[in-house]
Amino acid sequence: MRSVLKTCQLELKVKGPVFVGSGYEIQKKEYILQGHKAGVVNPQKLFMLAKKKHLEAELERFMVKDTREDLKHWAMRKRISTDEMQRCMAYTLNAGDMQLEKGKMQIMACMKNPYGQPYIPGSSIKGMLRTILLCDEIMQNPEKYRRHAQQIKQDLRQQGVRRDRVLAGNIKSIEEETFHILERSEKQRDAVNDCMAGIIVSDSEPLSTEDLILCQKWEKHVDGNNKTINLLRECLKPGKVIRCTLTVDESLWKRTGKEFRAEDIMEAVQRFSERYQEAFLSKFTGNHTISNRTVFLGGGSGFVSKTMIYSLFEGREAVAVTKDIFEKTKVPREHKHEKDLLYGVSPHILKCTRYQGKEYMMGQCEMTLHPKES
Repeated sequence: MRSVLKTCQLELKVKGPVFVGSGYEIQKKEYILQGHKAGVVNPQKLFMLAKKKHLEAELERFMVKDTREDLKHWAMRKRISTDEMQRCMAYTLNAGDMQLEKGKMQIMACMKNPYGQPYIPGSSIKGMLRTILLCDEIMQNPEKYRRHAQQIKQDLRQQGVRRDRVLAGNIKSIEEETFHILERSEKQRDAVNDCMAGIIVSDSEPLSTEDLILCQKWEKHVDGNNKTINLLRECLKPGKVIRCTLTVDESLWKRTGKEFRAEDIMEAVQRFSERYQEAFLSKFTGNHTISNRTVFLGGGSGFVSKTMIYSLFEGREAVAVTKDIFEKTKVPREHKHEKDLLYGVSPHILKCTRYQGKEYMMGQCEMTLHPKES
């Protein structure tokens, strides 16, 4: 059957800082924090400056030696001026509201292309859509997934399960029943049967380092108290728009017995955001309301936005199951998940950050789909 491709422009307006990590950590010897700005050094430029000042050996010792000294204080000790260091910077980040209780921290770097431009991989956006479509299918057909819900509760009572394998089989079974419906091979579990193969999401258009800010991790407790965590991330700042292309192979999608429509995805987003607001966000103090086009993208956006638990279960049952998952995966007792039933929500922490005096939820975006003409 010949492929018939349908293309949409997908846009995500950043409402809360978005972090998609590259896995690289910028160490305290690689950046300088000055007021509300952080300069990330270009190592080649820094070496050339050190060479000019006959400090190559000193710079090498500083970079290799295990020391508490950061780049700013090393430069001051070597009488390198602020202007000279400024010319060694690859880029500068505006910093959010931070509380550095334990001194300098490494920065978790965001994804960048070979030209140093930040971008969002298509796989991250497709993973977000996959979760939303899965949750929507469960909410639309609760009886179909009732046995899976009961099996999860039963498995959580078992002893001796490795923490990294908790619910792994359950999630796989639910995803196979939902998405592995193409019948292109005899074994349902085979990846070739996954109907999501019919949806292709491109990497986003490249952005600029000027679109990045430096955010500290904040945890907002259900009673309104805040706690800062010594973790810094490079994030896309609120107001930016992430653009990519979503392409559907309609000839493949029709084998699911459905017609692909952009409106169906947006309706799924609406139901997902409404459940998130009602079951989770409404439990926290403060003015936390989201639009019906809200999605959550990237790291640090929290358990509820990444899992199907609040779609499989409702009310107090959802809270109890989530609490049991945290206990089974041996989340430290200092997180106090044993109190979640009393709080009426689990997890009882909202993942946030602060920037220019305003509180934001991590990863919050508003999504739109614009069909393109054939």
